[in-house]
Amino acid sequence: MVTAFGAGFGEEEMANSGASVFWLSALSIFLGFTSWKWKKISGAGLIIISLVGLFMNGLFFILAFIFLLIAGILAFRIKPKHKPEIAA
Repeated sequence: MVTAFGAGFGEEEMANSGASVFWLSALSIFLGFTSWKWKKISGAGLIIISLVGLFMNGLFFILAFIFLLIAGILAFRIKPKHKPEIAA
């Protein structure tokens, strides 16, 4: 919506900012789903996205920054499940 209104009112910087937040959010959702398989890569990616988003959008990204940072830290702490051995 920010991208559409920014383009409609001639505010190119606002349109670019809205598009970047959209793609950062889409990438963070994808990394959140892949964190079960690739813990360290996805966790590092989520932390990097949180910092980049905070740098690019400032205080408007603070809530997403907090949750993405927590998700990135928790992705490192996912423990693998051990399958029980079947005694025959």
